[in-house]
Amino acid sequence: MRDRRQDTERESDGRIERTYNIGSLWYFELRGGGQKGPFDSEEEMQQALNDYIALQEEIKSRS
Repeated sequence: MRDRRQDTERESDGRIERTYNIGSLWYFELRGGGQKGPFDSEEEMQQALNDYIALQEEIKSRS
C-alpha cells in the first residue's frame, strides 16, 4: 500500500511549499507540473531543489 503524501502544498510565509515525502523518500514539485525525486533524505532533496533553482535563474539571465 502506498503512503499518503505529507506536506503537500503547505503555505509557508505566503508561499506554497511544494516538497513532500512518501514513506522515507522525498520529492519536490515543479512549477507548471512535474516532479523531481525520489531523494533518500530531506537534505538531499533540498540541495537538489537549490541546484534546480540556481540553474533556472542562470538560464533566465542568459535570455
